[in-house]
Amino acid sequence: MSEHANERHDASGPRDGEPAHASTPREDAQAHASAPPEDVPVHASVPHDGESGRRRGPDGGEAQRASGRDADEAQRASGRDADEAQRMSGRDGGEVERASGRDGGEAQRMSLLERRYRSTLRLLPASYRAGREEEMVAAFMELSGDVPDEDDPRPRWGEIASVLALSARVRLGAAGATPGQVARGAAVRLFALLGMGATAAFSMVDLVRAALLGSEPALIGAPESAARLAFIGVLAAAGCSIVAFVTLMRGHVRTAKVAALVSLVPSLTSYALSLAQNGSAALTPLHDLGNLLFLLAPPLALLIGFHSDVTPHRHSWPLTLSPLVAGAALMGLTMSAIAAGSPEPMGYYLWLDYGAAIPAWAAASAVVLARRQAPSRALALSAAGLVLLATRLPMLAYLPDVMWATAVVQCALLGTLTMALGTAGTWALSRSARPVARP
Repeated sequence: MSEHANERHDASGPRDGEPAHASTPREDAQAHASAPPEDVPVHASVPHDGESGRRRGPDGGEAQRASGRDADEAQRASGRDADEAQRMSGRDGGEVERASGRDGGEAQRMSLLERRYRSTLRLLPASYRAGREEEMVAAFMELSGDVPDEDDPRPRWGEIASVLALSARVRLGAAGATPGQVARGAAVRLFALLGMGATAAFSMVDLVRAALLGSEPALIGAPESAARLAFIGVLAAAGCSIVAFVTLMRGHVRTAKVAALVSLVPSLTSYALSLAQNGSAALTPLHDLGNLLFLLAPPLALLIGFHSDVTPHRHSWPLTLSPLVAGAALMGLTMSAIAAGSPEPMGYYLWLDYGAAIPAWAAASAVVLARRQAPSRALALSAAGLVLLATRLPMLAYLPDVMWATAVVQCALLGTLTMALGTAGTWALSRSARPVARP
């Protein structure tokens, strides 16, 4: 064999006793750089298609490594989800615990005085209290200062009175009231106008009678007697009632309130003196209460209905003077009947006292019912009918036969229209308070 053949044989295969592949240092370095590190998993390196089969390995090994990768990924994802759920559960539990602890701490930190202020504010309507309770409690607590619970602190009487007054104003249509409360306030004010108008009309009757018959001792009483004092009190009350109604109709509410309060003093004094002098044998206790209701209800409605949030309305002079003209005409009709010498004056007497207001009231009630006007008008007329009915029903127990039938007719008319007005007003008020359905 030639020397060239021996060289080809040496290059193509290993010699006996030598390794199958004797690499040079440069080849060893390249192989070491291309091999994966020992601490890195095999599946972390994804071989490319162009790499040698030695790096890719057989198909079975590749499938086994892919299956292992999927299992590891699923295990790690499951572990992450469990850890996240545990952290969320712990965070939610901590939030709930902190919130409950905060609420309990706030309830524990609330002082005795603050709890009593909150109890006092329950006198206000819930709709008004919902948006203003915290502000009002803070204002009360700031004015009261830091008072320990050991001193048993309580709200002042003036503060309680102010809350009661605010509650009455809100329930009668003040700022922040609901539509139903506004309607009730309007009904109370209209009732006050009607009642004060009727009182002014009958006061005009007293003044005209005193002007026409003032010289008769039977009317004015003996000098320096209780009857004379009662007569003077009646005239003073009549004058104050007229002033109260006129000033109210002209928009001077404060003056009207003062005059109405002053008119009650001589009227109640005269009423008490009359009962003390004449006794109550001819009158039943219920009749006395009916007259007191007719006397006291309109001024009370004036005081609570025309509060500071109400804008006074200025009515015309013809409307203001119409009750006074009606009272003077009533007195003229009475004097004419007496002068004519009617054989049975008791038959129409019940239409000349408080009963004179019944025909006008019935006509106004029929108009309100027929036209289905605002619920405040129906409620106001219903309340006025109840007051008139309270002055008539007790009379049925002692009136003579000639007057009893007239009293029955008046009571039937008052009862029927009062119930119809109350039902119509209440139904209209509840209907207007319903929330409007949204499409």
